[in-house]
Amino acid sequence: MPVIKDDKTLLIRCTCHGHVLEITYDDYWVKEGVEPDFNVSVWNQTPYPFSFSNRIKLIWDLIRGKNLSGDDVIIEKSDAQAIVNFLEKQLNKSKT
Repeated sequence: MPVIKDDKTLLIRCTCHGHVLEITYDDYWVKEGVEPDFNVSVWNQTPYPFSFSNRIKLIWDLIRGKNLSGDDVIIEKSDAQAIVNFLEKQLNKSKT
């Protein structure tokens, strides 16, 4: 179930309740000839500070060439459909 849904923004909460996926349709600069686009952000609802030792470990992993992985956002089928509907609505709006 979307957390917030308005004309240009959709927020979907991860099933783990730790993250929120935000999709925003940005048509602010259309009058100046800039094509509209979508901004996608992942917000962490449970902030956790990294300890000094964790920071050193992350730096060491980067030095050794390892890729750092981000968190996953897990969404239910109904939320996936809400995303599809939101994107289709915005894309159809920009065609007219």
